[in-house]
Formats: sequence, C-alpha cells, structure tokens
Amino acid sequence: MQAHIGKRFNVLYRLTSAVLIAVTVLTVVGCSRSDQNKSTTEHQVSNLPTITSQIKAGTNPFEVAGIEDPQAFFDVFNAVKTAIAEGDKVTVANHILYPLRVNGTSGSLLIKTRRDFVDRYDAIIDKSIKQAIAEQSADQVFVNYQGVMVGNGDIWFGGSADKPQVIGIIAINHDIR
Repeated sequence: MQAHIGKRFNVLYRLTSAVLIAVTVLTVVGCSRSDQNKSTTEHQVSNLPTITSQIKAGTNPFEVAGIEDPQAFFDVFNAVKTAIAEGDKVTVANHILYPLRVNGTSGSLLIKTRRDFVDRYDAIIDKSIKQAIAEQSADQVFVNYQGVMVGNGDIWFGGSADKPQVIGIIAINHDIR
C-alpha cells in the first residue's frame, strides 16, 4: 500500500514540477497583451538591416538565393514593379523564368511560355498580386535559399544557372492569404 502511495506522490510531484517550469518559461518569455507584441515586432522589423546597407557593407544579401549581382536584381524588380503598375503584360512576361509555377487554392499550374502567361495575365496578376508588389520596397525584401520574396510570398524571384545569369519571377502564390 505504501509503495502505491509513493508512486502517486512521485507522479504528482513530476506533474507539479512540469507546470511550474511551464509557468516560469511563459513568464520569462512574456505573455503580454497583443498590442504590446505588435509594437515590439514593428520595432524589431524596423531595426533589421536594409538590403542596401548590407551591400554597402560589402556583402551580397541575395547570394543565399543564388543571385550573383544585387544591382541586376534591383533592375529586374523595378522593371517588374513598373510593368505590373502599368499593366504591361509583355514586359512582365519577359521577366519570368519559365516554367512559372502559379499556386492557388485549387492547386498548382505551370505556365510554360510567354504566350500562355500573357493569355492568362489577368487571372495570374490579380488585385492581391498588384497590391503586394506596389507596397514592396526592394530594400526590404525577404531573402532565403528559395529566392527573394515579395509581400507575404505573393511573388518569388530567383536567378538562373545561366551565364550571364538571368533573374526573374519563379512563382506566384494566390493561396497565401
């Protein structure tokens, strides 16, 4: 009987310890109100180094994405941004690395040619895509091994393995919101 009570006490002791550890971690990490977290997050984002400041420091912030020339990325980004704002379908089509993957709620579609892209432009470059690139600064893009992200993943840019390298749109996502 005493052995059974000892086991119960041991289980209760371990459970209490786990709860106390969890409460301590939450207290240290912080469980404050969401508006406080938002201002902290905004402050942290505003303190991130810009793409330009990284380039001036002698680094290539696009290297992880396989893009060799930062200025070439800026040129392509600005050309695409302007072309989308002006509705210039052909210029946008000329800045795509085909096949282009377009992801949506109903699945993925591969656009294999410029002609296919121009024919489907209005369905692919919808209001959310136009808004994402219009609001995106080239100096504040997110870069990782997958490419350069515009918005919340609405548009992805990448670089080819060709010499000279070609930079362009590699994916468009409609299902990220």
